[in-house]
Amino acid sequence: MKKIIFTALIFASGLIQVNAQSVFTAVPVVNGKVVFQQFIHIDRELAADQRYALLYKWGKDNYAGNPLLSGIRFDDKARSITVGSKIELLLPQNSNGVREKVVMNYRFDATITNAGCMLVVRDVTYQNSQSPNSSFFPKTFTAEETITSTAISAASGLDKEFKTNTQKSTLFYLNGLYNELSKIFNLSK
Repeated sequence: MKKIIFTALIFASGLIQVNAQSVFTAVPVVNGKVVFQQFIHIDRELAADQRYALLYKWGKDNYAGNPLLSGIRFDDKARSITVGSKIELLLPQNSNGVREKVVMNYRFDATITNAGCMLVVRDVTYQNSQSPNSSFFPKTFTAEETITSTAISAASGLDKEFKTNTQKSTLFYLNGLYNELSKIFNLSK
């Protein structure tokens, strides 16, 4: 019986991964800043007001009352939401067998357009209080100095592993955000 349940769980997780898209596979730098942008196509059957109503409800359901939320703004005229929040990322295990935790602060905008929804994630920073060099207060690192290919290639040893693992966890989280937002507009799927 345990084998059947285990096999079913493996199969189900495989199906979930097949339906999820990885749209963020690299760290884009625009004018010296890390900015993730992705367009979400929306079924044309929905009017712009219906699209915004779905986005508004999703924003309220997922962020209002969240203790990690630093701010949320709904702009009914522009049909957009802006969210400032944070998430604790559990990084992959490093060569010393340690799985560090990093708090990622980020801001994103989701704007309804004629053909869909534009997702823009910006102002990404990290706080790592587990670093051996940290004092009482956690140190804040920008995305530009942490997860870009330039930052990673300039590092070595555990610092390089930390930056690589932070990049992997960031991309994983942002792909989850994209997929979650995409689901609200594709009601038939």
